[in-house]
This record gives sequence, C-alpha cells and structure tokens, in this order.
Amino acid sequence: MRSPSAVIAETVRAAGRDADGVVYLPGRRRVWSLADPASVGGLRDLALAGSPAASRTLYGVEADADTIRARMLATPRILAVGDPAGQPLDRTAQEAAKREVLDTAFEECRTWRFPAARIVLYARPGHC
Repeated sequence: MRSPSAVIAETVRAAGRDADGVVYLPGRRRVWSLADPASVGGLRDLALAGSPAASRTLYGVEADADTIRARMLATPRILAVGDPAGQPLDRTAQEAAKREVLDTAFEECRTWRFPAARIVLYARPGHC
C-alpha cells in the first residue's frame, strides 16, 4: 500500500504537466513534495524565496505577499497543492495573497481530492 504522501506526489507529477507553476496552500504543505522532488520537476514554486536547504528550514522560506502575487499573475497555469476543503485557513499575508489571486484571476480546471489533501489545476479564464 502506498503512503498518502506518495499518492499526492504521484498526482502532482501527473497534474503538473499542464501547469507552469505550483503553490502550496498553506506553505507548510510543500513538505509533500520534499519526499519526491521530481514530482514538481519543471514547475516553478511561485511562493518560494529560499529553498529548505538554503534556508536551513523544513519547508523553505516564502516570499512576501506582493512578490507571490506578482509571480502568480505572471503565470498562465498554476497547480495548487493544499489542505482539503473545510480546513482552517492560515491568515498570513502570503496565504491570503495566494487565495485572492486564485479566486479572482484564475478558474479551476480540474480538482483531485484526497482525505488529507486537495490538488487543483488553475488557468486563466477560458484557458482550461
């Protein structure tokens, strides 16, 4: 039986083929890709300012909200990897910026739901 992290990484790998960037909602969910870094190969982590190795942290360091917003708005398709619906939302400026940009500038193209995660492919309206 495969672990939940392995299933999530496998889904990210397959879904990521249609995306240009990836965001984690919240940022600590980046840990799901750390076990299999190839799962996000070719995707730009739009919120990351410092990798886990460079920052000597488990999840890395995220950029400020304005930088995240600008990177997301410059990206046509984004894979969002995060908590399942109904979970409490982190209230940091970075997390609010990610949600606001996805809600106002993108549309959901496809969603994968798991007990512990939700993965959504977003694109600009009309480009799913």
